[in-house]
Parts: sequence; structure tokens; C-alpha cells
Amino acid sequence: MDRLQHTDRTDDIIRNCMASNVPESKIVNRKIEQAYKQIRSMQSMPAAAKTTTDKMSGKNTIRRASAKPRRTSGKKTLSAKYAAAAALFLSTALIFVKNPALAAQIPFIGHIFKSLEQKVSYPGDYSENSVTLPALPAETTGGQEVQQTEQGTASTPWQAVAGGMTVTLSEVSYDSNAIYLALLIENENEFANNAQSSDMMYLECQADMYRADKTKETFCNESGNGLAYMTEGTFTDSHTFKGLVQLTGSGFSLSDYTGCDITFLNFVQELTSGTKVTGTLAGETETISYIEYDRKTYEGPWVFHLDFSDLQTTKQEVPVNQTNDQGFGIEKLVKTNYELYAVPIFPAGAQPGDYVVTIWDSDGNPLESHGDNLEIRSIYGRDVSSVTVYLLKWDDFVECKGNNSYRQPERAIFQATVDLAR
Repeated sequence: MDRLQHTDRTDDIIRNCMASNVPESKIVNRKIEQAYKQIRSMQSMPAAAKTTTDKMSGKNTIRRASAKPRRTSGKKTLSAKYAAAAALFLSTALIFVKNPALAAQIPFIGHIFKSLEQKVSYPGDYSENSVTLPALPAETTGGQEVQQTEQGTASTPWQAVAGGMTVTLSEVSYDSNAIYLALLIENENEFANNAQSSDMMYLECQADMYRADKTKETFCNESGNGLAYMTEGTFTDSHTFKGLVQLTGSGFSLSDYTGCDITFLNFVQELTSGTKVTGTLAGETETISYIEYDRKTYEGPWVFHLDFSDLQTTKQEVPVNQTNDQGFGIEKLVKTNYELYAVPIFPAGAQPGDYVVTIWDSDGNPLESHGDNLEIRSIYGRDVSSVTVYLLKWDDFVECKGNNSYRQPERAIFQATVDLAR
């Protein structure tokens, strides 16, 4: 039975337990907290994942490391496992009866990628390559349930609290040039009921990336090199949002770093209400007007630390090195777990911003963009064993996209078909 099937079966047992009438018990009351920790610790987690806490800094740390499972055998061991599981499920049911909010939250943890990975603008099989983040037992954190840090309050190694809002880092997945996070955001107060969007929130994020030589590179909106600007997902109720965040940028490569601090400074909802602003541009006489929409901002910070010093990512580079008589061409194609992009060649004097690279799959259909970067293409659910690359002028691309994509081959200034299956 694989991890997902096991998790689904566990959910069924828990739901059955919740449906039964459970009497009050003083013993249960004393054991609730202990059982709560057991539930969190038994959440599914790949063998190669381990969570640690930096006791000096109090930062939330997720570390990948190898682990050798111990072998057990014999009827006695198997019986003990079943007995322990039965006791845990009963304790779980009792806790859920007493804590309805917890009952609503548990199914989200470890399942957010699975529920959203096909619905975001950068779809991918993140749940197949993710690290699920469980809570640490109390003895690992020195017996403290809540750790105070300079940036905010961390209630577990994967959870941070600030401004009445709790952000839980449920899962993380890595690509050679991106980090994907699954978040559960719980608001003590209600989220705005007049937001323009029901499936996203803007955010301000700072990523401090650490190199092996202990130097640091900071990515943030203020410097113009931010790696993330929004979270896409869904509001499950007026107090809860679950979403995915993609952190990536031009030239960004995880192999350059050994870890990072990710700080969510705030989350923002743009509202339907606003103020009409009228004016003229400098040097112009025509009057223009627009709506300056109100925004509801939830201030943090919420801080998490990721350790990927032992991370192994796959990246396939296929040399092309073809040009036409004018000097336009393709140097290589780069394929990762979730995306594909081409590195173009331009003649002297050409402005790269005046051109666009598109890629078509083996079935002759253009690949869609993977997130905000126009030229990085999603390979989710597509046959890319062989692809065709087109280099177009920007104006021609604007005329030949969407329903007019079929015109790209005739307008391309360079094209090449590349076999990626080799």
C-alpha cells in the first residue's frame, strides 16, 4: 500500500470514529495533548525527510537527510502495531469531538499539493516529489510548545503565528530553479468578504539564500528581484485559506545555495471597493481616470528555514547550438521536473526583449507558461519526448498567441526540432 492510499485509509477510519458517540472521560482530558502530538508525528513523511529545530535561533527548519528503516518481524510486533494504531485512532476521535477546528484542519496537512497542483497557473506533480512536514515531539524541542523568536512566534517547527494569523508550512517540493510551498493560512478574524479574487492573495516575501561559504544573497520585492508575489489556492471558509507559492526567478538556481530563510512579510487582498482617481500624465492634455482599489493587508512576519544542503535535483540539458544566416538560434534546452525552457542565441545588436521563444510538444501543441515567466513552459501532462522551438519577434508573438498560435511556425525567424528522449 503506497503512502497516499495509506493516508486515505487513515482518513476513513478517523471519520468512522468521529461518527460514533464518545462519552466524557477525565483520563481522556489528561491525555488529549499527548495524543495530539502523536497524531502530528505519525503524519506521512518520505523516508528521506527529517525535520529539525535550531534551538539557538528558534527558526523553523526543514532538512532532507537519509534514513535507514529498522526491520521488524513476528506476530507479536504486528499485533503491537495494530493495538497502538487502534488506541491512537480512538484518541484521535476523542480529540476531534472536543476540538472541531482541529478536525477541520487535520485533513489539509500533507494534502494541499494533491488538492491544488492541477488548479494553479503552474501545474505539476508536486505531491509525488514533496516533503511532508510533521511536528516534532516535545522532547526534541526541549518540551516547549511555543517558541518565541525575534521575528514572531513559532508554535511548531513548521508553523508561525503573527498578527492573529497562523501560517502552517504543510509541504515543500524542489526543482532545480524553484521552491514550491504548500501553505495553510488561518485567520483569527475573518478574511475580507469583498475581495476581488476568491483563489489568490498577494504577498510580500523575502528570501535570504545562504551559500556554502556562509555568504548570503537576499531576494525581495523592494530590491526588484523578489521570488514570489502571490499565493494561489482557495478559501475553504471565511477564516481559512490553503494555497501554493512558487519561488523562482530569472537565473535562479538552487544548486548555488545550501539553505534559506523565507519570510512572509504580509498577505494582501485587493477589494472591490475603491476610489476613482482622475488626472493627466506629464506632457499630455488628455484626462484619464482609474479606480484605486482598497486593499486589506495582514501583517507578519512569518518565518521558515529550509535546509537543502543535501538536496538532489534533476536537470537535463540538451545542446542544440543551431543558428540561421542572421545569427538567430538556440543554444540549448533545459528540462526539469516541472518545466522546460530554451536558451536563445541573438546576433550582435539584437535586443533579447524584442523576441519570444515558444515551445511545442510532440503532438504539435504549444506548451503553456509555467507561472509568471513567459518563456518557461509547463510540461505537466504533456509529451515532450520531442519538441519544436520557435523564436519570434515580440509583435508577431502578440498576434500569434492563444487561438492564433497555429500561425507561429510561419512567422518564426528561427525554428528547430529537438529530441529530448535520448
